[in-house]
Amino acid sequence: EYKNAMNIFTDTKMTLAHREAMTQLMDAQFGQMVRGIADARNMTEDEVRGLFDHGPFLGQQAVDAGLVEGLSYRDEVRDDVTSRVDGPTKFLAWNKYLDKAGRPHTSGTGVALVYGVGNIMRGESGYNPVLGSMVMGSDTVAQALRDAIDDDDIEAILFRVDCPGGSAVASESVRREIVRARAAGKPVVVSMGNVAASGGYWVSLNADRIIAQPGTITASIGVLAGKFLTTNFWSDLGITWDDVQSSAFSSHYSSSYDYTESGWAAFQAWLDMIYVEFTEKVAEGRDLPIERVREIAKGHIWSGEDALELGLVDELGGFPTALRAVRELLDLDADAPLKLTLLPREKTKFEKLAAIFDTSSDTAMASAAAIETMRALQPAVRGIGRVVVPPSTRGVVHVPALPQAQ
Repeated sequence: EYKNAMNIFTDTKMTLAHREAMTQLMDAQFGQMVRGIADARNMTEDEVRGLFDHGPFLGQQAVDAGLVEGLSYRDEVRDDVTSRVDGPTKFLAWNKYLDKAGRPHTSGTGVALVYGVGNIMRGESGYNPVLGSMVMGSDTVAQALRDAIDDDDIEAILFRVDCPGGSAVASESVRREIVRARAAGKPVVVSMGNVAASGGYWVSLNADRIIAQPGTITASIGVLAGKFLTTNFWSDLGITWDDVQSSAFSSHYSSSYDYTESGWAAFQAWLDMIYVEFTEKVAEGRDLPIERVREIAKGHIWSGEDALELGLVDELGGFPTALRAVRELLDLDADAPLKLTLLPREKTKFEKLAAIFDTSSDTAMASAAAIETMRALQPAVRGIGRVVVPPSTRGVVHVPALPQAQ
């Protein structure tokens, strides 16, 4: 009902369900923005909302409105910083600071840090030039989780998910490894990024603890699939296609043929089966009544704040919150050191070269299909551990003091 990824191709304006979901999301994120500014700038929420109706602001206007402290040139800022330090000062570039500061989480209880970024597909993770974005390859992520399960030095898994969805098969492959990790006695914490929806939520739902940002776009518990019919498109270009078929369903996935009546019925039954499986897994993984899951599913996207109220996530926060959750699940002290091991480990040069020629993944097949399509059309139409914000600190970022660094 609320799935709208294909609306840009099938509708001339938002459907009522699409508008409802987007309005709820916008209101939630706008409210978070207002509360954040009000807290940081010592204003009331009504004052902040009023400012939104009178922007944008030029420099002095922003000062008068209380949005910034003052106006200064770069040299004036440097002079101000220098005046606050006793003795000689030396300004370090950010990378130089990090070199001297070293890296955190290099000793302590072993925790695997696994990243799942981009649309989820079967195959290897990496950058997809056709999609113009990163791809979370189920082969890569599932193997990383298996490596964490098999590593005796790893006691827990922190899974960072930033995924808008993708293949149900790929999502289930990753979810299964989360289940296996927990069965092996290794707790799993999911830390959601900007988005963890549809397949991104599917891979997360069985974690011991799910941490989302207030503005994370999540849930979208539903399924969507289909194909483009291009017969008229090719005809307008004067291009014709012909074929031979071995069975009644041979043309089921062809863009040159519409679905047959029996094919459409089978296709709908398949989607319904996946939807039922998705909702049942959410009910089991999140310990929610199936009737409640059906109410909040329907492909509806929710903000992290809303998802917390609905029981789809456990807590709001970012990476530090996720690390705290890991310590709690391992019964460690709040300040116990953790050694984070990034998985999957970086590939060797030979492995990177071999991956270029791999044709076994969804990504590779999609790339090949897109390239062939572009070739046919050519004649007719010419991808910070040290940066934290303690609760008591106001500002954009805060870096801890570094001894012996000026």
